[in-house]
Amino acid sequence: MKTRGRPGQTLVEVVMATVIAAMTASAVFSVVLSSFVADARADKRDAAAMALRQAQQALKVYVSVAPSDPNYSPGAVPGRWAADPSGQWALRNGNHTITSLLADTPIENGGSFTYNVASYDCGFGLGSPPDYPLACKRVTFQLSYTD
Repeated sequence: MKTRGRPGQTLVEVVMATVIAAMTASAVFSVVLSSFVADARADKRDAAAMALRQAQQALKVYVSVAPSDPNYSPGAVPGRWAADPSGQWALRNGNHTITSLLADTPIENGGSFTYNVASYDCGFGLGSPPDYPLACKRVTFQLSYTD
């Protein structure tokens, strides 16, 4: 039997080339997709760190201000933090929700941001409840979001 003299590929060669091309394409798309996912996670981590720094800076103002300043004192009407919808003084003992700080960030949907204040006597006394204005304060933050 004579073979024809026309150039071309056999079916096996075409199938093998297609398989190799498909494996290469899937490897490239896998790398590209994982880089997009990693980038989105990094954006969320950055937004979380920024929200945490913002909350820490805001609470530092309440600690370092003069006690007679009505904008930050526990007994005054304006002495509340706008991010906390409870209407309590920012350094009052207990849990405070500040999820509003996550607005317009990648972790806005499904995110939760709270902090807890606990008073302890560090030599100045405690003051009177519920604010304990003379006490030292220990603040712990809780920030959770979906990846």
